[in-house]
Amino acid sequence: MVLFRGDVKCKSLQRRTSISVILPSDNIHFLQDAEEIVPQPYRTLYLLHGLYGSDDIFLANTSIQKFAEDHGIAIVIPCGENSFYVDNVASHAYYGEYVGSELLDITRNIFPLSDKREDTFIAGFSMGGYGAVRNGLKYSQNFSKIGMISSALITDDIVSYTSDDNVLRSREFYESIFGNLDELEGSDMDPKALIDDCDEIPDIFMACGYDDFLHNKNVDYYEFLKSRDVNVDFIEAPGEHTWEFCDTYIKEFIKTLVR
Repeated sequence: MVLFRGDVKCKSLQRRTSISVILPSDNIHFLQDAEEIVPQPYRTLYLLHGLYGSDDIFLANTSIQKFAEDHGIAIVIPCGENSFYVDNVASHAYYGEYVGSELLDITRNIFPLSDKREDTFIAGFSMGGYGAVRNGLKYSQNFSKIGMISSALITDDIVSYTSDDNVLRSREFYESIFGNLDELEGSDMDPKALIDDCDEIPDIFMACGYDDFLHNKNVDYYEFLKSRDVNVDFIEAPGEHTWEFCDTYIKEFIKTLVR
């Protein structure tokens, strides 16, 4: 296994930004005097962190590094700040364009990653789950599967928010990300509208804990997807909005990529 952490320069953000990359190469078992060769180019999962996170947070809080090695898949983790992975025109921070398109070009030019849609996947936890479905659908020509773990599907709720010192309940905070909240419904930041505008919908995997404060929002979206005949699997299980839940079910999603 190879772990790379570094910076890349991207047009979408007009700056340098950090990424972490896990490659399933050099899988050498010294004690057994054995070596497993994973064929190149690698199938690749673009994995998006949640609010307050960074590109190294999955490495610190999950066992995904070893799991990726064992399952022969590359994982690219970008730093998304608190952007919800959407495009902020005012600050020229096009995080949607970055994770949905430019990051694929950047990493494929550096690492031996497959450029085939059927080998390319996007997933995320919490805010990253929203970012995964938003950009997995908006850039559906690039991704064949979407993984949503405890997804922050909050666009229907934040339109009613008012001023609040807590950033999670602050209308000003969400306006700084999404713009005019009254125009959010039906836009390319609305996960339901994106389904209706998508010609080739990727397969979708969802997981959310019964005790997660986002559980009802995930159930609602799952039922919406079923009403649109989308190929979706939804796992509901005991658990809250925690890294333990994320660790378990992001690995369940990875298992679906290697069957």
